[in-house]
Amino acid sequence: MSTRYLESLFNPESIAVIGASERADNLGGMVLRNLLGGGYPGRLVVVNQSDYENVHGVPCVRKVSKLDFSPDLAIICTPPDTVPKMIRKLGECGVRTAIVMTGGMSRTHSKTGQPLMYSVRDAARETGIRVLGPNTIGLMVPARHLNATYAHMGAIPGRVAFVGQSGTIASSVLDWAFARGVGFSYFLTLGDGMDIDHDDLIDYLAQDTQTRAILLHIENIPNPRRFMSAVRVASRTKPVIAVKSGRVPESEWFQHQLPAGIKRSDPIYDAMLQRAGVLRVDGLGQMFDALETLTRMRPLRRESLAIMANGVGPGVLAVDRLADLGGELAELSDTTVKNLGELLPPYWTRKNPIDLNYDATPELYGKAIKILAKDPNVANVLVMYAPTLIEDSLQIADAVVQASKGTRLNIFTCWLGQSTVMDSREEFYRAGLPSFFNPEKAVMAFMQHVRHQRIQRLLTETPESFTDHFSDRANTRKLVARALRDGRRHLSNREARQVIGDYGINTIETGYCDDVEEVLEVFAVERRPIDVTVIHEDVCHPFLDLSPTQRRYKGTVKKLNSEQVIIDSCRFLMEEYREHFPESGFLGFAVQRSYQHVGGIEFSVGITRDEVFGPLVVCGAAGAQINIMTDRQIALPPLNMVLARELLRRTYMYKLLKEHSLKPEEDIRAVSETLVTLSQIVIDIPEIKGLEISPLLFNEQGAVAVNISIDLEGQPVKPIIQPYPRELEEWLVLPKSGRRVIIRPVLAQDEPAHRLFHEHQSPESIRYRFFQYRKHFSREDVAQMVQIDYDREMVFIANAPREDGEGEETLGTVRTWTDADNLRCEFAVMVDDRMKGEGLGVALMQKMIDYCRAGGTMEMIGNVLPDNRPMLQLAEHLGFEIKYNPEEEVMDLRLVLNEPKKDWQKERLGKGGHL
Repeated sequence: MSTRYLESLFNPESIAVIGASERADNLGGMVLRNLLGGGYPGRLVVVNQSDYENVHGVPCVRKVSKLDFSPDLAIICTPPDTVPKMIRKLGECGVRTAIVMTGGMSRTHSKTGQPLMYSVRDAARETGIRVLGPNTIGLMVPARHLNATYAHMGAIPGRVAFVGQSGTIASSVLDWAFARGVGFSYFLTLGDGMDIDHDDLIDYLAQDTQTRAILLHIENIPNPRRFMSAVRVASRTKPVIAVKSGRVPESEWFQHQLPAGIKRSDPIYDAMLQRAGVLRVDGLGQMFDALETLTRMRPLRRESLAIMANGVGPGVLAVDRLADLGGELAELSDTTVKNLGELLPPYWTRKNPIDLNYDATPELYGKAIKILAKDPNVANVLVMYAPTLIEDSLQIADAVVQASKGTRLNIFTCWLGQSTVMDSREEFYRAGLPSFFNPEKAVMAFMQHVRHQRIQRLLTETPESFTDHFSDRANTRKLVARALRDGRRHLSNREARQVIGDYGINTIETGYCDDVEEVLEVFAVERRPIDVTVIHEDVCHPFLDLSPTQRRYKGTVKKLNSEQVIIDSCRFLMEEYREHFPESGFLGFAVQRSYQHVGGIEFSVGITRDEVFGPLVVCGAAGAQINIMTDRQIALPPLNMVLARELLRRTYMYKLLKEHSLKPEEDIRAVSETLVTLSQIVIDIPEIKGLEISPLLFNEQGAVAVNISIDLEGQPVKPIIQPYPRELEEWLVLPKSGRRVIIRPVLAQDEPAHRLFHEHQSPESIRYRFFQYRKHFSREDVAQMVQIDYDREMVFIANAPREDGEGEETLGTVRTWTDADNLRCEFAVMVDDRMKGEGLGVALMQKMIDYCRAGGTMEMIGNVLPDNRPMLQLAEHLGFEIKYNPEEEVMDLRLVLNEPKKDWQKERLGKGGHL
């Protein structure tokens, strides 16, 4: 990912349009007319091999080599076979960015047989030019009067960025947005996305102060790791709303090779977008409705909704939709019911939704809102109005606007109808209150806000602590390595049990027999009922889901209590095996004691691997009575207890567990712990391609794995979200106090200790760190400090056992934020006031310097208050260059970590190299 040269794309001082003519249907001519019509203030030039003197009044030259300057941006509208050579020429001439609007390059092939769009990519990489496209509608930056598109209309200026993939969808979005009064800070499509991709643009937009929200239209995500890293950063500071098209196999433009156990790719995208903090919506209408509430409403204090209308019907429609979407009605307090009763007819329902009656006046609407504002149970109010002959809708709208001022309520409106209520909607728009055409859309938009806030909490939630199992991981790795050396691509049933047993997952005691005679010998020793399972090669592979049209396979017979019954059952199992798996080699029988005190709701949990998205954790139903594939839900590792519980909550089996388990909370925790452990297994042993536990049952000790199967792949694959880098942990002993301290990357679980660390520092230390005095750090503030993306930033903390009790305390912290191009990282460091003279600041800073240098970062920078002498002395000791910045009234610190090698790096860091 890189924002290299994107400023030249979004804010070019000069543009060359290549291939433009004055023909009405000429693509370059359309773009040129839009540039001129939009009032582009920079320098324009046309390149056309025809001997034109000018095109639409813009000077024209025949070749790129004839240009007397290097434009910041080139827009290419020439035939497909000319584009790769043109990209190469432009790059060699020093042009930094290009937009390739030419289409059909995915279907037109070069001499090598590959589509021409890959030749464009190769030419861009060779010359360093950045390319948007091919097959893009272009780019608009309305505030800069830049309309470099062939769109049928321009965009109005605003603070919403739109990044799409389809030009025709983008044209529709433009029309739709104009009708709704939505303006854009940036508007563009990626097209084939051969160079500039979603992650590059999201990085740029995340840092752009003029962009308050980002809208995405996604058809595919070619590099999920980069996308995830970029969008997780962006979604922490501004809403990111996405429409993903191609939800079903019939509509998928890009074919997706599905992993074992998954029948559709769409749930994978769902899991990824949710983990990234993105609100996914089902269409363009929902996108703009969600945008309305997310940008105009405050954060929700509660998720419940109060509804008021001038009639029963609208309220009922709203409640029905709220129930469908899993929302909840606010419960009115007794005081509210009493106060409303003094305004309403005696026959009113005395509950939510509130019927104000058909003759409700502006004064009644205003008074009702004021009453609800005093109710501690009410935080969100949907105010509805249906046109009547009695009252004027605009006057009522004005009363709602006035009543909303100064209240703590989140108010949004629904003025039903069309022709007679448009003025009222305009009034709401000017007042900043969201307004919708019908109750269904209003409630849906509200629930999108609820869902977005829940997703945001998943980004910052402090997970419940979970005990890792370290005991036999080395033996497990050796077992897997030995199987791969032997050329095997799966573990035996016995080996699979050993793997999960080594990680602390309980298993049922199991014996293995080669034939019926050995089964009878086990029975003779046990002298109690046994369960027998036939083992063959295919059942050693996970996710052996049979087609719904096949007769269900029976591989286990239970409660066998006599020799003859065992012989007959083994014969039956062999018949079943030969009928369903005639090509699978027989491996023997697994024998387990019956009545091992296990039971409960049957779960299927495991790991599968997608060719694009990497390892996935799955959870859902097991058993013959349930459609297993329908209930299987997906999450991306690594997981903690909060994320694991959220994955479990999405399954149908979770509802059954809540309703029918004797110990629902204990069982929910047991399943969640198992999911976290599976996540850790695939991180520790990335050669595991698939793992399934089916069923996962319960006993007094927790969850118990009954059947386990594991597939292997020689090529290890890591999760697209970087897990906790345990290899960076190190211990030291403080020289004065002798305390043993661990310096390690921060974890989400460190939030309580991190909050106490900040609250216990002196006011002066807080001022030195945050450049202001702060008395309080909210849970959300500190959660954002510890919930980090290790791909983008790093935080090392120094922790030690508490001297006055159990647990750990934080004694110091250092963090860096690195730009998307890995050029500069900005640091901040803070050490406990009690640790002065222990050298902890030096240790933390040196560890961070070593880490950033090893990662290839060019420079480390920071700002320090001029009176912060301890930090300035530390910086001087570490070799930082220190200069006073009179504009900011701070000391600028800078340390060279690596020398830049590429020209663009030198240019970004300073003329010819380092400043």
